[in-house]
Amino acid sequence: MSITRTQVKPMQKSKHALEREELMALAERYRMERAAESSDSAEAGWQCGRGHAWDDALSAVQNVRCMNCASQRREQLLERLRALAAERGGKLVSADYVDAGAPLEWECAFGHTWEALPADAARCWCHECARMGVYDQAVG
Repeated sequence: MSITRTQVKPMQKSKHALEREELMALAERYRMERAAESSDSAEAGWQCGRGHAWDDALSAVQNVRCMNCASQRREQLLERLRALAAERGGKLVSADYVDAGAPLEWECAFGHTWEALPADAARCWCHECARMGVYDQAVG
């Protein structure tokens, strides 16, 4: 009996991670070019892969992010969460999405409201309906 080793493929980076790395590399090059003549508070021009442009301090090189793209991603996620709630006959009550760690307010088809993280709401819908057996009655 022989044992063969399988080669593990490296994980592919997301498009956003690659874009961020590219921005960080650009910032580092720019900072090195200007190091002799500028201070950390000097402004630099940035542009993301989607063409959004902005000015930010060179000291922000480790945290270069396009705020336009970030707000678009938040809005797209809110739309997906609203669609999830609508699929289940409920609605997303919260108007704003902060981040994955901030709970949102939800309402089921029977008017029960609760707060849950987006990932938790996707896995398990209304706890009150589950306790009352509403889902079992609908299926059975």
